[in-house]
Amino acid sequence: MTETSNQSGGRAILLLIAGLPVTMILASTWLWYFVERGDVDIIGALGTANSGELLAEPINIRALEFEATDGSTVGLSSIEPKWTMLLVNDGATCDTACNELLYITRQIRIAIGRDYQRTQRLLIVDTPIDLIQSNDDGGDTEGRSGDMTPLMPQLKRDHVDLNVWRREDQAVLPEGQSEPSAWYLVDPSGWVMMRYTADVNYKDVIGDIKFLLKNSGG
Repeated sequence: MTETSNQSGGRAILLLIAGLPVTMILASTWLWYFVERGDVDIIGALGTANSGELLAEPINIRALEFEATDGSTVGLSSIEPKWTMLLVNDGATCDTACNELLYITRQIRIAIGRDYQRTQRLLIVDTPIDLIQSNDDGGDTEGRSGDMTPLMPQLKRDHVDLNVWRREDQAVLPEGQSEPSAWYLVDPSGWVMMRYTADVNYKDVIGDIKFLLKNSGG
């Protein structure tokens, strides 16, 4: 009798173990179904601080092609998927707002800590990079002379981690969502999905990004 009971218990345990993956798949499918329908706010449920502004109509830029500083053709699809801090600058001048965003995003990426390699910074311009002038001479918000100097040497000196790509007429931001004093967060799949203005506390931004890194595979 005891032997029969042990065998029955063993089979029950094996069935339970075998059924766990199926149960997890069914549960995840159920959750995704209700997220897609809008019945479940997954971000709100997880409790992210979300100090940035979620874009109402995100745009995917993964398939777009750009020109790198060496003249080669590049795009998000040709590099490792990462969370991307996107800056967009139009025209032949990187002004005070542009330089402030360069500085802020650099400091945020450094402050992320051990997971900083899962992030990257990207500056997209519409003018040949060698023709763009900058009014920053120190990479900081203090001590600027106000004199215009070529941007590229400054980037090589103060922003070595920054990718710089030139676009033609490709839309890289949702229509009507462009703001000169803001940078944008792009997920590893290429969706431009959140906007941060320069006046948002950088500690809150770091909290947002760390949350996303912790709760995502990318």
